[in-house]
Amino acid sequence: MSALSALLGRGPNGLDAPVPIEFAALVQPRSPNTCLAAPPGHPGPKQITSPILPAAPDVVFTTLLTLAEGFPRTWRLAAWPERRQAQWVERSALVNYPDIIVAEVVATPEGTSLFLYSRSLIGYSDLGVNAKRVERWLAALRAALPAKEAAKAAAAEPPPAPPSLLVRRLTEAAPGQSVLLAWGEPREMPEAALRALAAGAAGLQVMTPERPEGADQLLLEAAARLGLQAPAEALLATRPAARDPLPVPLHADPGAWRPWWMRGSFDAPDLRERLPDLDLVVDGDDLALLDGDPPRRLAGLRATGARRLILRSQVVPMTPELATLGFGLWHAGELDAPRTAALRAALGFHLPQFDAFPARMTREGATAAGLAAPWWWFISAEALGGLLAETGWKVQSQEADGSAVIVTATT
Repeated sequence: MSALSALLGRGPNGLDAPVPIEFAALVQPRSPNTCLAAPPGHPGPKQITSPILPAAPDVVFTTLLTLAEGFPRTWRLAAWPERRQAQWVERSALVNYPDIIVAEVVATPEGTSLFLYSRSLIGYSDLGVNAKRVERWLAALRAALPAKEAAKAAAAEPPPAPPSLLVRRLTEAAPGQSVLLAWGEPREMPEAALRALAAGAAGLQVMTPERPEGADQLLLEAAARLGLQAPAEALLATRPAARDPLPVPLHADPGAWRPWWMRGSFDAPDLRERLPDLDLVVDGDDLALLDGDPPRRLAGLRATGARRLILRSQVVPMTPELATLGFGLWHAGELDAPRTAALRAALGFHLPQFDAFPARMTREGATAAGLAAPWWWFISAEALGGLLAETGWKVQSQEADGSAVIVTATT
């Protein structure tokens, strides 16, 4: 298939003959023009976690086939009922660009779910088109499933999982406090926000580096799951704490606001102007997984003006071998064979990046290897305490959480 034939074709014409996809071995291209939704237990990289659906796999597959027939500018390319997989092409309205959508319905230990993969055949960046399509298809599929199946699934739905240790420490500290939640992954924010409000937080603001799609809907879904609809509705009804509008170029995007959520950077020169007076900041990202500079992150958290900090970070226990190599704070790009061997032994578990990158891991290489959230920083507990002290934080408590620690610090 040539790009020209794909672009000039109509409907399914001009495209290569489709073949089934093996999602267990799927390697996404390096270009940011794809989106994969996968079941919760899928061990590989994914951009979206597919929901557990209230129907049997065959019912879901049949519903999806019927549903896709009504989508605009969408043609089915092939279907393999024996594996409950089908493929479609959707063409853009103006330029006729072809995007391929592949779905496979699967039975998982939790219930029926699916893989849904959308990719552009032409171009490098899709401006979020594929992610929006996947979200739209998933929402339409949930809405189209039979009501009796939904009711049956709701009756059998297990209670929500207990909150993480980080969220438990947040709810203990939240009463009467003005709280800022700093979270890079918008899908993990709503539960923390709602539990903090339910615990009696005096005020709450969420800040993320990117604009989340459907933030209000994610909040309402979490509220329904947790039985916290009242705090969610109150949060959605509040006004933004920051001033609006903001000066260009920091916030030229008029859609970057929600009553409870703002897009922002800790490096912004007017950070304090855009935030309320804060008592507590909770960092939902992990310093070890941060594709950035941990000291800079901690200094940014300090710049919010909050008097108390709660964060989670993976730490590596110090061993004689690591001490001999001068371990304290290592970036993944600095790893050589001796450092890699010593880290593997100290951690007591295996990281995929040790196989792919015995030395010199880069962002591009991690993406090509399918590592969605690699460890970028290897930090000892002593080094973490030093970083906090250097950026104006005094450690009050430190609690183990698996291979990580939950740290509470004050100014």
